[in-house]
Amino acid sequence: MLKPEFRVRRLGQRYACEEVDALVARILATAERRSVGPDVTVDEIRGAAFRTPLLGPGYSVEEVDNFLAEAERWLPGRPAAESAGRATPVPGERPAPQFATVRLREGYAVDEVDDFVERVMATVNGGPVSRPVTVRDVRNAQFSPTRLSEGYDIVEVDAFLDTAEEWLS
Repeated sequence: MLKPEFRVRRLGQRYACEEVDALVARILATAERRSVGPDVTVDEIRGAAFRTPLLGPGYSVEEVDNFLAEAERWLPGRPAAESAGRATPVPGERPAPQFATVRLREGYAVDEVDDFVERVMATVNGGPVSRPVTVRDVRNAQFSPTRLSEGYDIVEVDAFLDTAEEWLS
């Protein structure tokens, strides 16, 4: 496994290089089982937040975010269907979506989207859910906007809602 090469940008959306490098080094050490400190967890990767340099270089946000999404699969001992709480995926089950995160443009509140998507996936996959989701719930779904903190890409979430509406119809 090789260390990723991220493009360095001086303008636009970018992350502080030294913070990204530190997390990437820990991810690679964990994936290669040569870690001397605590292993990186999936939750830690998902919750990673990096400074955005006001001036100066930084790594491409898109490239770093794509690497982090891919890195989740490398971690040793990670269950195959972690989000569903099962060790093995069920044939024919629809997988939960993964959305890109945005930081400097408007997005949807991560916790609100995650809670709703969890209910949708439990409903369409026949899992246990306290309140099954209806087509009407999907059509009326609204999430709080985020602007300066991390949020999910609006276009991707809206596209998922369209798909979920089809599943439930």
